[in-house]
Amino acid sequence: MGLVLVGFLLRGILPDRAAVEHFDEGVYAANLVAGDGYDFHYPSRHLFAPPLLPGMIEWLQVGLGVSDIASVVPNYLAGGLTVLLVGFVASRWFGKVAGLAAAALAALSGIHILYSRTALTDPLLCFWLLAAVYAMWCALADGDKISAVVAGVLTGLAWWTKYNGWLPLAIGSSAAVTWLLVLRDRRRVAGTLVCLLIMTTTACLVWLPVWYQLPDGYAAVAANHRQYLVGISGWPDSLWRQLLNHRLLDGFSGSMSLFVAVVISGFAIPNRRNFKLLGLAVGLCGLAAISTSSVVIAACGLIWMWRNVQLRPATSPAADAEADRQLALWLLIAWIGGLTLATPFYTPYPRITLPWLIPVWIAGGAGIAWFVSVWVGERDDSVQSLSAASSRTRTIAWSMLGTGLLLLVLGRIWNPGSPIVAWQDRRGMAQVASQVKSDIEQRLSELGVPRGADFVVDVYGEPSLYFQLRRSGVELALPASSLRFAQPDAPPPPYPTFLLSGPHAERSPQYAEQFQTAQPRLKLIKSYEYAPSDLVLLNDLPPREIRDAEGRSPLYQVQLYEVQ
Repeated sequence: MGLVLVGFLLRGILPDRAAVEHFDEGVYAANLVAGDGYDFHYPSRHLFAPPLLPGMIEWLQVGLGVSDIASVVPNYLAGGLTVLLVGFVASRWFGKVAGLAAAALAALSGIHILYSRTALTDPLLCFWLLAAVYAMWCALADGDKISAVVAGVLTGLAWWTKYNGWLPLAIGSSAAVTWLLVLRDRRRVAGTLVCLLIMTTTACLVWLPVWYQLPDGYAAVAANHRQYLVGISGWPDSLWRQLLNHRLLDGFSGSMSLFVAVVISGFAIPNRRNFKLLGLAVGLCGLAAISTSSVVIAACGLIWMWRNVQLRPATSPAADAEADRQLALWLLIAWIGGLTLATPFYTPYPRITLPWLIPVWIAGGAGIAWFVSVWVGERDDSVQSLSAASSRTRTIAWSMLGTGLLLLVLGRIWNPGSPIVAWQDRRGMAQVASQVKSDIEQRLSELGVPRGADFVVDVYGEPSLYFQLRRSGVELALPASSLRFAQPDAPPPPYPTFLLSGPHAERSPQYAEQFQTAQPRLKLIKSYEYAPSDLVLLNDLPPREIRDAEGRSPLYQVQLYEVQ
């Protein structure tokens, strides 16, 4: 519970820095402010995500007011509860020490802390995914049909959160088939198949209302997603960029998660030798500093799984406890292996790796607990040579400590980025919105328009800016998908009308073409520069390009035009 409290605390500190800034955040947070004229959702919102998270944000805004804080509360709660769930599941599957280590990895994960402070779908999706996979384990291990229904409902909730929420069905099915082939226990086949059928049917029934309400069917959603696929040729570059993303976003907290996981695991062992424990902890942190904590955690988990999973078909039925443990291992293998292969086929947005991190924490926590028990306390035959003499182990431990400290220094020299990326100030777009409102009011005053008179602001391609304008009190801010209102043949606007465009409009060929014909009727009032957070920059640029030689971030621009 201490680790869960730390997880909530790290996700909740400096709340004033958490603001709706990302494109997709604006889409999800703009339900209530869009109003009845847009049926209480941002135009084409269904192309970006199902309705669960936007609906949760909408009702929180009803209760708490339209604000940045109300928009990030769902993920703040989901992120903190994920720490609890990771620790619980790892403890049930592989023991209490593994649960503590896995909870430490989750609580201190820099990338998960960052996204738990956003209005994006991924942290909430991760919570549902893990809950669904655990319920599947309960169903398949015991043949429990009630747990199968629960697993199906949880999968449906994941599907209501993001369009890849069906992943638990793929993970559970592939793991169950492999498990049965290795286990060779015919008594479990019928029950397993029945549970899989129940889970799939329940998940599809829960998902059915979303599918039914899609305006253009699922084909439009699939077509929108296909534009982000990079194919086989782009797979290696996407994988490498995701590793660099993790290296930047995990920062100092990622190394600390390894340190805390090792120390907690060590303190669970009686008669431990603290110098050996410290050497192992600092050694792993050093490896994380020159690579990334995600890679080190995954390596610990893979080594441990390779050592423990049963690969050859059994010659006799296994005991129930061992069969259940093997099922958990195959679930992790299917989850990690499937997403390791599939994720780099997609444009390397950092947030899409969060579902991969969840099983990595569980396997890594179990691996770290095993490493610590072998190195610091209990022995097994494979490491007797390490414990043959006290002097030798002491030399190895101090060597690990020294090497780890050296790697930490080298890692900081190689990657001198900010160690607190998770708590970066993300209010740039909100500050621009406030300046825009002030400048429009000043412009209206110059034109002699009475104070309080209506004016229209059409916001092109920047849903987060649209949300921030509405939040600041601009009642007639509108999401624009075209410049028809500013074309030469369009009638004069009935109210003072302004156009706001930003970086997404600049990248749109459609906007460039329409702007060319509308330009005679558009008078530039002001340009605004702001520095986006790394969360936004990493969507657009490789990590090595988001800082210049002096450590400054690129500046994005927003333009304010008056429609003549």
